[in-house]
Amino acid sequence: MKTFTLAILLLLITGCSTQQYKLYWRAKDFALDRSPMVGLRGRDEQIVWTIPTRTIQEMTLVHLRISRAANIQSDLYIVEGDDPNAFATFVNGQRVIGINLGMVKLINGDVNQYAALIGHEAAHWANGHVDAGQTRTNTLNALGTLVGVGLSAAGVPAAGLITGVGVDLIDSSYNRDQEREADAQSIDYLLLSNYDPRGAITLHEKFLHMDRGLRLPFLSSHPSNEERMQNLKALIEAKRPAQ
Repeated sequence: MKTFTLAILLLLITGCSTQQYKLYWRAKDFALDRSPMVGLRGRDEQIVWTIPTRTIQEMTLVHLRISRAANIQSDLYIVEGDDPNAFATFVNGQRVIGINLGMVKLINGDVNQYAALIGHEAAHWANGHVDAGQTRTNTLNALGTLVGVGLSAAGVPAAGLITGVGVDLIDSSYNRDQEREADAQSIDYLLLSNYDPRGAITLHEKFLHMDRGLRLPFLSSHPSNEERMQNLKALIEAKRPAQ
């Protein structure tokens, strides 16, 4: 089993003074590993989670195919976190699609569900939704700089860079029209990439089941409900070639 060391994201929680560190690992860095399992290391060099290399390879291949269909460039990251979540954001000025460990566990190796998830986030990039959100957060950059200066004075290395990443992640919500647009576009990407678009339905059914007793971070920016599932089913029916 091969192990990989982490990188750190500092997420600034809106409306709260708490600062929350998140670990992330770039998928393509170990997609070609020959070991059957990959160990993800934490801050103390201890392995925080193991994941089958095949899962990493499948996620990376899905990301590559969907990115080609969407005509975008982005990196795929695995992020720590138990409550299923995924997002599109900037990291150090680069486009990123992030999937956390809770979401990896929820999907449980189903490539069509990964394709639906990555396709949806890719559609947010392709349609400029993330860039619009970034514009809304520009006023927070000064705050990030000030916090970075304070952290540097306290001896935290690369504090300005770490804090800037946190600022990028604050405004992650989308409006209803953007969600509908991303849903419709993602179905096109799935069909162009030869994935079964019904994976989107399966994934949203899981979200609905879990949300009855748990507030999922993913649903705070990607609302999932019965109406949306019906819309997805109608989109799939309309876009799938006749069989």
